[in-house]
Amino acid sequence: MSFPDAKIFTIGDEIEGVQNIPCKVFSNIRGVDVTNKILTFANEIGGKFIYMNDDFFVTPKLRADVPIYNGELIINPKHPGHYQIACKNTIEFLEYFGHSIYNFETHSPVLMDSKKLIKTFNKVNWQSDNHFIKSIYLNSNLPKKIRPGTNLKLPIGDIAKAELFLRDYGCFSSSDEFINSNGGLWIKNLTFVLERPPCFE
Repeated sequence: MSFPDAKIFTIGDEIEGVQNIPCKVFSNIRGVDVTNKILTFANEIGGKFIYMNDDFFVTPKLRADVPIYNGELIINPKHPGHYQIACKNTIEFLEYFGHSIYNFETHSPVLMDSKKLIKTFNKVNWQSDNHFIKSIYLNSNLPKKIRPGTNLKLPIGDIAKAELFLRDYGCFSSSDEFINSNGGLWIKNLTFVLERPPCFE
């Protein structure tokens, strides 16, 4: 609805009516497996693309070319162990190469360039452990414009916050809790006034 001219691909998991790129499970470590999927797309299809998870909802206001960050990456002891490991590995990589350490793990779509993605991850030992794909890619290839924001993941059926995120950011990320609550019915009734999508640089 929001981007009617977009070419949509799934990687690995198939959805009826959507072009799929077959990709077997590479690792039981989530960050490793997702990186393999994204690199599979970059190598087989190539070009610029918007990387999205399957639980994202967007409107024509989305500016995936102006990524949202939430402060800097820090290792939070309250986070699960695998998340702390991913954060630690990401910070170490970025600091080693002298890059910024903005936290782009905001559950929002981002614009990527396949050639830059492949070149960046050729430097990363991504096959062995968890890491943050977006934060590594975007800090290594920092766009001209980035915008401060917050984590756009909605854990519960907070419709007021979902509407706020759609108005301010043009997107939000749902969760099972959100879908299985009153948020699911609200999503099914979402309609957007279609505008001309912004041109991505």
